[in-house]
Amino acid sequence: MHHQPEIALPDMSPKKYLHLLLILALAAANVAQAGTIRVLQANLFSWSAMDPAKQPPPIVKLSQYVNQQRHDFVTTQENEYRLTDDRYQLSPDYKLAGELQDASIFYDSTRWEPSGAPWSRIAVSADGGGERLAVFSQFRNKASGETVVIATTHLCIAWGGHADCNGGQYAAHVADARAIGRYLGTYAAGDVPMIVTGDFNNFERNAEQSAAIEQAFAAHGLAAVKAGKDFIGPTFEASTIDFVYSRKLVVRSASLYGAAAGNPSDHAAIDVTFASGGAAAVRAGGG
Repeated sequence: MHHQPEIALPDMSPKKYLHLLLILALAAANVAQAGTIRVLQANLFSWSAMDPAKQPPPIVKLSQYVNQQRHDFVTTQENEYRLTDDRYQLSPDYKLAGELQDASIFYDSTRWEPSGAPWSRIAVSADGGGERLAVFSQFRNKASGETVVIATTHLCIAWGGHADCNGGQYAAHVADARAIGRYLGTYAAGDVPMIVTGDFNNFERNAEQSAAIEQAFAAHGLAAVKAGKDFIGPTFEASTIDFVYSRKLVVRSASLYGAAAGNPSDHAAIDVTFASGGAAAVRAGGG
C-alpha cells in the first residue's frame, strides 16, 4: 500500500486567519483608493472662514472634514490662510502645489507627487479688485503611476460695487475659459486626465454664461460635473457660480459641503469623487 506524502498546510489558526483577512482588506482598500480621485473645490471667503461666533471656526471644520475624508486634492480661492499651518489644523500630509490666496492647489503627499511640468499660472481678466489668475499642476499617483492635471481659477466679478471685468463679465469669462483650455492643451498631453475647478463668479446672464463656459471647455474635452442637466455647484443670489469640469474621468459621486457643517464661505464647497485608472474609466466616461 502506497502512502501519499503529507502536505504541510498553512497555519490557519483564528489569529493567523484574521491577520490574513486584514492584509487582504487593506490591499483591497488601497486598490480601490488608487482607482479614485476625490477633489474638494472650496471658496474660503475670509470673514466667514474665521467667524468668531462659530466654534470651532468654519475653516477648522473644513480642515477636519478633509482630514477625515482624505481628499486627494483641495482647490481653493480667496485663501488668505495656509491651511497647512497649525492654526487651521489641516493634516501635514497635505502640501501646497502652487499659489496662495486667490487660487491654490493642495494635495495629499502620501498618495501624490508633482510630476512632469512644474506648477504654472496664467493671468485671466482683471477687475476692480486687481489681478486674477488660473493655476495648473500635474501629479503622479505614487502607487499606480497614473497622472492627472489639476487646475483652478477665480474669475473676475462685476457685482457688489466692484469695477466691471475688463471688457464686460460675459465676454471676459468666455475668453478666460477658452484661454484656460488652450493653455491646458500645451501643458499636458491629450490623453492625460484633467480636473478643472473654480469660482467663476458668473452673475451676468447666469444660465447663458454657464452654457458658454461649458462649451468653451468642451472644445478641449472637458465636461461639467452635473446631475442630469443641472450643474453640481453652489448658488449665490440664485446664480450658480462654482463649477468642476473633468476629462477622461468618470464621476462617481458629487455633492455640496453642507451649511450645517459650517461653510467657510458665503457659498458651498463642491465635493466630487472620480473613477480613474486607465482605459476602462475612459471608455465608461466616453471621454
